[in-house]
Formats: sequence, C-alpha cells, structure tokens
Amino acid sequence: MPQRRELRTELKVVCLVACALFSYCCVNPLAAQETASGSLEVLTLERAVAQALENNRTIKISSENVFQANAQILAARAQRYPQFNVQLIGSYLLTPVSVSFPAGAFGNVGGTPVPNVNSPVVTSPKFSGMSVIQAYQPLSQLYNIHLNLGSLQVNKRLSEEQLRQQRQQITNSVKSAYYGLLQTQSALDAAESNIQALRELDRTTDANVQQKTALQYQSTGVKAQLAQAELQLVTLQDTLATQKENLNSLMGRDIRADFKLGGVPETLPEESNLEAARQEALANRTEIHQAKIKIDQAVFAKRIEKAQYIPEVGIQYLFFSPFTIQGLPQNINSLGISLKWDLYDWGYKRHLMEQKQSAIEQSHLNLTETQSQVLIDLDNNYRKLREARANLKVAQLAQDAESQKLQVVLEQYKQNTVLFSSAQQERANMAQMAAQYQQALDAFWTARANFEKSLGED
Repeated sequence: MPQRRELRTELKVVCLVACALFSYCCVNPLAAQETASGSLEVLTLERAVAQALENNRTIKISSENVFQANAQILAARAQRYPQFNVQLIGSYLLTPVSVSFPAGAFGNVGGTPVPNVNSPVVTSPKFSGMSVIQAYQPLSQLYNIHLNLGSLQVNKRLSEEQLRQQRQQITNSVKSAYYGLLQTQSALDAAESNIQALRELDRTTDANVQQKTALQYQSTGVKAQLAQAELQLVTLQDTLATQKENLNSLMGRDIRADFKLGGVPETLPEESNLEAARQEALANRTEIHQAKIKIDQAVFAKRIEKAQYIPEVGIQYLFFSPFTIQGLPQNINSLGISLKWDLYDWGYKRHLMEQKQSAIEQSHLNLTETQSQVLIDLDNNYRKLREARANLKVAQLAQDAESQKLQVVLEQYKQNTVLFSSAQQERANMAQMAAQYQQALDAFWTARANFEKSLGED
C-alpha cells in the first residue's frame, strides 16, 4: 500500500508538469504576448522602426554628411562669378629707388629737348607702399566648373545613399531586436505557466506529506524543480529587460521606458514569390545604388580630366598703384583677356585619361558583381527562411504529438497498464521536444530578420 500511494503521488507530479508543458506548447510563435500590466505602451514593430529612424543618433550623425555635400555644391557654384583680389603692400625702402629720364625722352619743344639733359629722379629710403587690385571673370573654365558641379551632385547622391544605408541598418537592427524580444517573451510566458503549475504541485505534495501519503524526498524534489523554474524565470526576465533597453537605445529614447509588444504578420508577401523578391532586392538594395553612383563618379572624373585640354581663357582687369615711388605713374589700369595653355605635357594628360577610363570599366564590373552577390544573398536567405518555417512546423507538430502521447501514457499509468518508468521517460521526451521547439523558434526569427534585410526595404 505505501508503494501504491507513492506511485499515485508521482502520478500527480507527472500530470501537473505535463499540464505546464502543454500550456507552453500552446504559445503562438508568431505573435507577441501581452505583459501582466495592461497600462503599458503597446509597441508595434512599425512604430519601433519609425521612432528609431526619427530619433536615432547615428542617423543624425550620418545626415551631416549630406549637409556638408550640399555646402560643397554651393561653394562650387560661387566659382562661376568674377573673382576679386585686393593686395596692399607696405614696406620701408632699404636702398634709394632711382628712375633716369634721358635727354629728349619727352620730345622737343621749340627745338629744345625735354629734358635737355639726363635727369634722374631718386626716391630716398623711407616708408613706401603700393596697391594691386585684380578682377577675373573665367570664360573657358565655366565648362570645367559645370563638370565639377555635376561631380559634386553625384557625391551628394552617394552621401544620401549612404544615409539610406545607415537607416536600413538601423531598421534591420530594430527588427532583429524586436524578434528577439518576441522569442524571449514567449519563453517567459511558458516559464510563468510552469511555475504556477509547480507551485500548485508543491502545495499538493506538502499536504500529502502531512497526510502520510507522500514521502519527504518527493516534496523536496518538487521544491528543487520549483527553485530551478524560478531561476529560469529570473534569467528570462533579466534577458527581456536587457533586450528592451537595447531596443530603446536604438529608438533614441530613454532606456528605462517600459512597453509590451504588439503582433507581427505570420508571413511576408515576398515569401510566396521568389522572382518578385529578387526584383525588389535589385531595386532597393543600397549596395547596388552605390555601385551605380560610383559609375557616374568615374564618368565625371574622366570628363573633368578631359576638360584640362581646354586653355584657360578669361577677362582680367588690373589696377596697379606704386603711390609712394616718385617718377612712376601713380595709377595703372588695364583690361584684357588672359590666356593660359599647356601646349605639351609629355603625355601626362593622356595617361590620366587612360586611368579614368580603366576606373569606369572597373565600376561597371563592380556593379555586375554586386548585383550577383545581392541575388545570391537573397536566394540563400529565402531558402533558409523556408527551411526554418518548415522546421518550426515540424517541431510544433512533434511537440503537440508528444504532449498527446504523454497524456495517453499517463492515463495508462493511472490504469496500472504501464510502469512509472515509462511515464518518466515520456516526460523527459516532452522536455526534449520543448527544447527543440524553442531552438526552431529562434532559428525562424533569425532567418526572417536576415530575409527582410536581404530585401533592402527602408
């Protein structure tokens, strides 16, 4: 009789643990679980991404590159207008300045040369000064300036695309963090259900010990299981709190802000059509956009180098005034055309042109390679997501089947048609199936995050 009472007590333990595991099986892997407090903010994935893109400090830092590129364009535009230069020189003459006018330098007046003798004009050492004012309007260089502006516009597009890449990285990080929270929340809810069942089992076992229908080591064993479950709960709570802080940091808000998770769609539209997913990736991936922009950069670099063959022609005005030197004109004004042309450079420009052409061909090859790598990455993540979803379904069905089998074995044990060892073995199998299901769930969320990243969505 004591042995039968002991077996019945063990049966109660198995039944209660089985109920806890069954409740764990019912946790939906594709939806967020609500927290105990109904007053917490419900944070959906879309809202988390939107707040991160708006408030994230890394994005704000990257956006400064776009402002700097725009400032460079405005500065380059100013080069199209006339350039003014004023230079004032003040100095002390260390030696006299002598200007000699020979006889008759200014002609003859009434047969008398002016001057009639050689006449030197000497400026003694003293403080002296002069001024030089220049104005230059480029003409042929306007084409070069136009090309430079086009190159700077391309650079700005690259900065904008790099900012977009940063935004995509933040979006992917938010999604990965959100999916990690979903998994941890699912495990946390299952752990809480398990603890509730073990506490009820502990109370029942304590009552049976007092009634002499259970042994003390059985009660101690239940308490040890409860302590282990509570430790697991604390670990999951700490993990959840850390993940929430990381998500809040990505969103650029107070890391202490608490929230509960909203739901996410079970499937993505792109999962059902690989070709559509490929087209979307080719259209959205920032690596491809940057590769195309670098082709434009190489083309503009070649055009700018080719423009160096054009001579520099411009309109120049010059005003010169050596106003403290006697014998020289006090004001000199000139207006003319300035021309500068390197007639021969020993093949320097030609070799640079060959280099620029090689850079263009290299950029085209890089674009083709980038497109291939994007498609390889997308196809790989597509297959991994499909496998992970199928594996999750297998793990969930296997867990449900093991739960049902455990109930049957427990009922058979209740009817004394199977041994207690068989019930214990089924309980161990159930725990193993639950662990495999959790691993499959983790692999699924990881594969989904990688697939969304490979699509290149903003």
